Amino acid sequence: MSGAIEILGHLDKAKDLRASVSPLETCSPPNFSRRIPEIDGFRGMAVALALFFHYVRYAITDRPPALLGYFYAATPLIWSGMEMFFVLSGFLIGGILLDARDSPKYFSTFYVRRLCRIVPAYFLFLSLAAIAFHFLYGAVGGPLDWAFAGRLPWYEYFSFGQNLWMTKANSPGPPVLAITWSIAVEEQFYLLLPLIIRFVRRSALPYAFAAGIVIAPIVRLLIVYRFRAHLFATYILLPCRMDALFLGALCAYYVREKEVWSWLVERRQTVLKILFALILFMPLLSNAAIPFTLSWMTVGAIWMSAFYAVVLVLALTNSGGRISRALRAKGWASLGEIGYSVYLFHMMFYSICIWLFTKHGWQMASWKDFGVTMIALSITLAYCKLSWLYFEKPIVRWGHAWKY
Repeated sequence: MSGAIEILGHLDKAKDLRASVSPLETCSPPNFSRRIPEIDGFRGMAVALALFFHYVRYAITDRPPALLGYFYAATPLIWSGMEMFFVLSGFLIGGILLDARDSPKYFSTFYVRRLCRIVPAYFLFLSLAAIAFHFLYGAVGGPLDWAFAGRLPWYEYFSFGQNLWMTKANSPGPPVLAITWSIAVEEQFYLLLPLIIRFVRRSALPYAFAAGIVIAPIVRLLIVYRFRAHLFATYILLPCRMDALFLGALCAYYVREKEVWSWLVERRQTVLKILFALILFMPLLSNAAIPFTLSWMTVGAIWMSAFYAVVLVLALTNSGGRISRALRAKGWASLGEIGYSVYLFHMMFYSICIWLFTKHGWQMASWKDFGVTMIALSITLAYCKLSWLYFEKPIVRWGHAWKY
């Protein structure tokens, strides 16, 4: 998810929406040196899925025939937003590296920019979490066990190795910090992808990316059959999640190829049919939000990743289409802009608000609980907006002074 933050490129809106294909879309790929608003919206939707899953679906305790129980039953795949994050991350980071592949400052500029974007907000989050653990949880204790219990070594969080410790313990650790496993996966991916793109022959890159896509479910199945006591590893280790990341990188490669771009633009109806086919078979992937079913590990994860990848491609290749217009909506773009901090901080603010106003754990059983959830959401969004404007953005701007 965190790698899905930096975006280079801009796709001009079609001048004549009455025409089925705009001049820009038929000639060549978009100019990826400028901002693409659809990407911000795509990121915003991914953040919204994470918020919805943690704040609403995960908190619903009712089951059918209760009304909220039906709502719970109707949204089993809402948690696949993590696939959406990883596809976008692979697309953005892969695209940046592909464009700078021959730069003499390839590695130094990439890592300085990543450092400026990821580390300041992340270390601030860990610092505030440590304060909450010491002063709040240390004083309150039991009533906050549901949010803060299950401590892992602190140094693992600062080293981006917490997913390895989570695998060893077969536990995500305290919920307020559990979401950082995905940050660790992306940071580890940042060590791998730059080497592949720099040193593998460009024409062979699609095969390298495809290999990563194929290997991921094989690793998941290997863990299932050889290490059943550690199934959590299939969800949090880089080799198990790199199918979505490499699929995003593969999309970044092909949309930069003029012939492929022209084909995608001219065959929009074919791409739409692929999208509808992916949607049609989604009910077969339903797993009651348990990521450790055999169907999910073999087909489900890559199926949902492919769905999000097709949505992204359609948004980029059809600027006048409904998907593109929806993603350009201001609300999604605004949420996408602050998405990294929202993802980091949303569980901590939620946990504190639930404890302060309801005195119970992670559940939504009344309108009061819903109201408290809205308070937590408002605090999260307000804090993250201020953090972006006055803390993160100036550092990111400084990082971009480093040129490829």
